[in-house]
Amino acid sequence: MDVIFTIVSRNYAALAASLMQSVAAHEPAARRVVVATDGPLPTLEPIAEVIDANDVGAPFQDMIVYYEALELNTAVKPYVFRHLMARPDVGSVTYLDPDIRLFRPLTGVRQGLEQAELVLTPHLTRPLLGDASPNDRNILQSGSYNLGFAAMRDTAKVDGLLEWWAHRCRFDCRVDLANGLFTDQRWMDLSPGFVDSLHLIRHPGYNLAYWNLEGRALERAADGWRVDGEPLHFFHFSGFDPNRPKTLSKHQDRLTVEPGSGLAELLADYGKTLLGNGHATSSPIPYAHNKLADGRVMTRPMRRRALRAARAGETFPDGLGPATSAWFDEVDPETVVPGLPDVTRLLEQAWRDSPAADPFDRTTAEGRLGFIRWAGDNAAALGLDARAIQAAERLAAAGGGGRAPDPTVWREAPWRGPAAEALGWLREPRQPPRAAMALLAARRDLRQRFGRDPQTLLAWCVGPEAAARRFDLDLLPPSLVEELSRDGPLLVRAARFADPLESATELRRRLAVGFGVAARARWPEALTGPLRAPHLVPAEGLPAPFVRLFAEIWESRGDLQRLYPLRSALGRLRFLRWLLAGGLAEYGVEPAALPASVRGHPMMRLAEASLRGRRKPAAAPAPATTARAERLFVVDRLERAPDLPTDASVYEAARGRFRGAVPQQVEQVLFLTDPDCIPADAIALHAHGVRWTGAAAVWGAATVAALSAEVPGLAFVDVVWSQGPARDDLPRPVKTVGSDAPLQAALAA
Repeated sequence: MDVIFTIVSRNYAALAASLMQSVAAHEPAARRVVVATDGPLPTLEPIAEVIDANDVGAPFQDMIVYYEALELNTAVKPYVFRHLMARPDVGSVTYLDPDIRLFRPLTGVRQGLEQAELVLTPHLTRPLLGDASPNDRNILQSGSYNLGFAAMRDTAKVDGLLEWWAHRCRFDCRVDLANGLFTDQRWMDLSPGFVDSLHLIRHPGYNLAYWNLEGRALERAADGWRVDGEPLHFFHFSGFDPNRPKTLSKHQDRLTVEPGSGLAELLADYGKTLLGNGHATSSPIPYAHNKLADGRVMTRPMRRRALRAARAGETFPDGLGPATSAWFDEVDPETVVPGLPDVTRLLEQAWRDSPAADPFDRTTAEGRLGFIRWAGDNAAALGLDARAIQAAERLAAAGGGGRAPDPTVWREAPWRGPAAEALGWLREPRQPPRAAMALLAARRDLRQRFGRDPQTLLAWCVGPEAAARRFDLDLLPPSLVEELSRDGPLLVRAARFADPLESATELRRRLAVGFGVAARARWPEALTGPLRAPHLVPAEGLPAPFVRLFAEIWESRGDLQRLYPLRSALGRLRFLRWLLAGGLAEYGVEPAALPASVRGHPMMRLAEASLRGRRKPAAAPAPATTARAERLFVVDRLERAPDLPTDASVYEAARGRFRGAVPQQVEQVLFLTDPDCIPADAIALHAHGVRWTGAAAVWGAATVAALSAEVPGLAFVDVVWSQGPARDDLPRPVKTVGSDAPLQAALAA
């Protein structure tokens, strides 16, 4: 018996149904099998045998952890071949991608199997000329043979081939073009040397698709579809969307579908078939293995870390269950060093993957703690969820990761005027600037890395700290801001520090400085103007709103030039849609950094309106704000102040976040943090847009007794509240707390 099978996730159910209907019509004697990789497929059971991919002999529970949908669906393919061939009544096994449709019997396949033990179709039987996609280079990256089709019969050599192929697909069925891998296909390039006989079907009617259709004539004849006068046996509709039947494939720009042509008729007919089989219902079904059992989304760092572990011999018998979720947040055994803070498995993978993490020295405690803070600031871009950051912070705290102020760093006499004017005091010309020294005094990780390098410290403050809203450039001396506007290298360094997706492309680096980091860090016009001006001049030969920035992106990539020809209004509109849908983010450009004349242009508004309802790249939600608050408590960590009123506004300085909404105006800020951390905390509040009328420190008796009159933190408060005795030698009055319950609770903390 001949077996014909396909492999699908639930969102491809309509495609599998269309395939199996065509197999039933043209190969009625063949046994039809559908392998389901992410859940039951009841709608297919009347027309095919449905097998759970967990039952074909693959290490499936491991694979669902480290493979994405396309990788998983192709990785189990050699295991399915072996599983089906093991059945005693099976003579041959043929695989077909679910987006294939048969139009005639597979006569050439059976003839090929009579001559050889393995039958394949080459991607190309003649060169692809020019640079349009796909081209010869694309095919070299994808593989010589299209594995949307393969047929085999059971022989000793085929059994050996399948065993080897399955072994390779266990860990290396990845979309990793940079390392020469494209799912299961590239491995099959070696198959001719592993079998005694191979038959290649070069007939144009087998596996006709977007990559080999150019130059071929497709037409409907009296006896059915033909290509170059030969019978069409099966067409591969790779990349076809039934909702866009006038587009052959999303993977190519080489061919257009001419209205009234045979290709247009073929695509329209297939689109109707898919829709009739429930494509509108099945296609939105989410991939079942994209989330852990506790709801956490599987991210690229998670899958990469799991793959490394699997290579080393670890297994995931729990699949995507709670044990696996917890495994990611456990201490990474590969990085344990006595005396240094531990990091989690997931955080270590993010560290390994991000070139922007290079400034952190993993051989020092300060480097590790600094990376954890930086990773928290850039969690979304690094693929880290809240659970991952919380786990990392717990390990950091266990390793001494709390802030470690040093009163010896900032030795000058504090501001003794009104506390309300202390932020202005920070702006007085100093080298290093007082605002930077405030962070240095509060943070051991910054002292270890930048204590002897004030210029790099300034770049770090202007970059990551400002982007995380722990620093604000308007607290620098105006003369220093003027100097920065002429110091391009320092601004580039600041941007590189703050860009977790740092790219090797020179264009992205340039754009990310002025239009990415500069926007997130709220650099003043004095800095952004010179950086942005060359990119905002009108693009030569193009109408508004096209500026040089848009043209530079378009000119940097041949695929964009082919897909979006700017000579037509439609091409320009489609390119603007691509920019707004994610193209700008790909180049590190924040749309808010574009001038209002560009953002508000009618064509830009039209492009944005046409994207409504489409999925856009996720962005971190802006924290909610409230107009006023009577009091704002500033604590190091919330868990260290459990007795504060539950309805109180609280800022966690160590984590840089607010409990509740961010108040824009506060009557009184109450600092519960270390005296040497208060200047840094005041800067962070200012960077978040918080403004206050008065401020007080709330300290225990021991802290007050040990206070030096030279502590800079005293400059930022009007009064010190304590339970201990008053002191008359400090520049601020010390008062004993009376019946104020919230202050009593703060002191108890």
